[in-house]
Amino acid sequence: MSSFKIASLLFRTLSKPVANALKQQAKSHDIFRSLCINVAQLAHRTEMNWKMKVLGYKKEKIRPLNDARAVDAGANFLGEAFIFSVAVSLILAEQVRSRSQAK
Repeated sequence: MSSFKIASLLFRTLSKPVANALKQQAKSHDIFRSLCINVAQLAHRTEMNWKMKVLGYKKEKIRPLNDARAVDAGANFLGEAFIFSVAVSLILAEQVRSRSQAK
């Protein structure tokens, strides 16, 4: 039991440098950079449309982020998504392990 918790803490701790490496790779690789830009632009458009709808503003044309801000935002989003996916997979693994021990 405790060895699993220690291992999950280790994986969570190791996922943060991997996320930071993803952010650095976004700035140097063209394909990954374009992926980050697309992710950031989609998130920006979705967020702005949602804000306008919730706050009751008239729908306007949304200006895209510039490339530097989009790369940073997209890389940040992908890094946080990676950390979140590691945490969720560890929680699911703990659930499966506890259910199998209960039987």
